[in-house]
Amino acid sequence: MNETHRLFSEFPPVTAEQWKEIIIKELKGADYEKKLLWNSPEGIVIKPFYTKEDVPSNFYQSDYSENVHIRRSCKTNNNWVIFEEIYVSDIEKANYQATDALKRGAEGIEFIIQDKIHYELTSLLKSKNDLARLLQNINLEKVPIRFICGCNTGLILSLFDEYLQQNYVDKEKVQIIFDYDPIGHLILNGNFFTAEEHVFAQSASLVKYAKQLLSDKSTALAVNGYFFQNAGATVLQELAFSLAIAAEYLTNLSEHGIAVEDVAQYMTFNFGVASNYFLEIAKFRAARYLWSKLLEAYEVKSQNIFLNAHAVTTTWNKTAYDPYVNLLRLTTEAMSAVLGGVNSLTVRPFDVVYKSPDSFSQRLSRNIQLLLKEEVHLDRVIDPAGGSYYIESLTFSLINEAWKMFLQINEKGGFVQLFKEGIIQSMVEQTQQKRDMAIAMRQEILLGTNQYPNINEVIKEQVLPCILKGIMPSGKPTYKPIKIYRGAEAFENLRLETEQMKKRPSVFLLTFGNLAMRKARANFSTNFFGCAGYEIMDNPGFSTIEEGINEARKSTAEIVVICSSDEEYPEIVPPIVQALNNEKILVLAGYPKEHLENFKSLGLKHFIHIKSNVLETLKGFNALIKEGSYC
Repeated sequence: MNETHRLFSEFPPVTAEQWKEIIIKELKGADYEKKLLWNSPEGIVIKPFYTKEDVPSNFYQSDYSENVHIRRSCKTNNNWVIFEEIYVSDIEKANYQATDALKRGAEGIEFIIQDKIHYELTSLLKSKNDLARLLQNINLEKVPIRFICGCNTGLILSLFDEYLQQNYVDKEKVQIIFDYDPIGHLILNGNFFTAEEHVFAQSASLVKYAKQLLSDKSTALAVNGYFFQNAGATVLQELAFSLAIAAEYLTNLSEHGIAVEDVAQYMTFNFGVASNYFLEIAKFRAARYLWSKLLEAYEVKSQNIFLNAHAVTTTWNKTAYDPYVNLLRLTTEAMSAVLGGVNSLTVRPFDVVYKSPDSFSQRLSRNIQLLLKEEVHLDRVIDPAGGSYYIESLTFSLINEAWKMFLQINEKGGFVQLFKEGIIQSMVEQTQQKRDMAIAMRQEILLGTNQYPNINEVIKEQVLPCILKGIMPSGKPTYKPIKIYRGAEAFENLRLETEQMKKRPSVFLLTFGNLAMRKARANFSTNFFGCAGYEIMDNPGFSTIEEGINEARKSTAEIVVICSSDEEYPEIVPPIVQALNNEKILVLAGYPKEHLENFKSLGLKHFIHIKSNVLETLKGFNALIKEGSYC
């Protein structure tokens, strides 16, 4: 250790100001804040570098005993449970899939008894024999089981009561997790599945029953924060809303005779995890700290009740086009969840957003987690993100901002009251609108969908339209539900519309002049129109304008894009417009401001450039092509 100190003594400490001075020098006059600082959707300013000064004193301690709730309760490793989803439409088939998954590396099974989003009042499991068939050859003393069964939780709990007794299972070794979440039902469907005045009384009865039947390792209540993630909400909103929902359960169930400690003990948080890698890591660390602060506010000894955090990969950023890119997204999301220290994780299959998953896609999802555990060994390091000034700073920022939002919700009457008033929905909708616009403008990239598409890909015969249409509320809403959908849906609908046309629209790239500019603008145009699934007729460059015009005229393309430099456009645009404007839809790649009015006076109407609304522009071209009887 002394040798290490002597070694580092050779290097004088470098302050944040010194680092910044060097960076500003390298920028050569460019504005430091405009160039290198950016705001996350949560409003958190992200800096280009972080130092110890960015983390508040005493916020991070190397000793595990300090700030223990930022870390997990486990003090020996970072192990998590690998869960696999099984949809129960047929009991025998579901049992086979579950036992097969366990043989192939899954460590826990997540049985979805009805649709994962809607809480139906029917269940395939109607008797203890049905439950026995579902759990056949599954050792409940070793395999954790999650039940996504909503308002059927009470029924399945009663079946478990009989099952455990008749099969001589030691309930203290059994871990059963239920997702009973009436507030979640309100969020997604705009109504409670029972009379509103009885909701929390029934929830209290359920917790009391679960406490009698199940071990302390099991849970009955759930806070489904991933609903907000799948609606496009920010990480900050997911944290604050989840905390506010948990507070509703702690308050209302304790008023119905259940000790706050018992409510907290039997509660699971189901978070989504998206592809904002470092922010997601910080989110899980912040969630544990916020949970401890919430329990302290209820005068509960938080050292005894740690956050039970389960993560589910989000569907918001998953795409039907270029679907194998989803595997890359799933990998980074799984890493964020694991590095953030979740207790368990479900990696949803890459193709689940457009069809029923098969054994191939399920195996790939399972293997992502197995790879992180068996080859990368992320299960062996406690709080691997701890000590990173960047992540510690993000964690602290999320804690502060989420707590502020939670207090605002609480002061105005709590989550349920604000939801009834439409305030929660409005907050989510504002985020949705911003993200929708960012995707339409390609400020938020979905690879293979709104940028770098596979232009020859066709999916209309492979997708289930009912899945692509998104989630609709179940029953008649009393209040406005939030909208669950994917960011890619609008582009996918546009491209599917193209696939339905009798003739695939074509784009002819009329390239001329400056080699670098014509190639750059041809590439830009290829990506732009490829997002709608158009055929692209690229060209290496014409030696004369007349040659380009003649080739464009002979082509079957409905659209001709002029690709050259701003300096050459004044010379080449007039003859092209004069020759082709009545035959083709003419488009200029670029936005030369000083020449726009002149070009428009010649009859040129369409311009594509980096600030274009790609989605709306392509919708307009689809409409023009239809009007021209091209399809």
